[in-house]
Amino acid sequence: MTRRAQENIVVAVLACVFVGYIAVALGFGPNARLVPLPIAAVGLLCLMVQIVRQNLGGGLKKNTVNPLTLLTGGQPIAESEPEIAAAPERDVRRELAAFGFVGLFVALIVALGPVPAVFLFCAGYLSISKHYALWKAVALAGAFAATVYLLFVVGLELQLYHGLLEPWIEQF
Repeated sequence: MTRRAQENIVVAVLACVFVGYIAVALGFGPNARLVPLPIAAVGLLCLMVQIVRQNLGGGLKKNTVNPLTLLTGGQPIAESEPEIAAAPERDVRRELAAFGFVGLFVALIVALGPVPAVFLFCAGYLSISKHYALWKAVALAGAFAATVYLLFVVGLELQLYHGLLEPWIEQF
């Protein structure tokens, strides 16, 4: 199978996922479909642009980023190179750390609710990973938590989950 055929199969599968997502989102209520429907539509539009670009003449050589490369984590392969590329070496510690971060975030959401969890997780991650100084990490986390609150509570008028610790926190 040629590289172009592989790319077209990956794009076709992703397009089916987005079309299915749009079909499901159309069954949602008017407020509930405000977020997933535009995201799926933009994703489908980007995939259509991708499939046109990669099937034009020289498409695989001029497109250095494509869905198959992003999904496999490999480098782009020229058509003249062998079909089977070596699998990238796994770093188990990084994978476990990623699962740990996701688990921590889910635990924070269950315990405190989404807005405080977003604030604590973002501030903690940005400061511990040394991406930003503590004051910048707290400022960015506050801005992001405020954005989540404004989008979902104010804009979409959704009642957010308050977490398992809400009865204990209300005592104070």
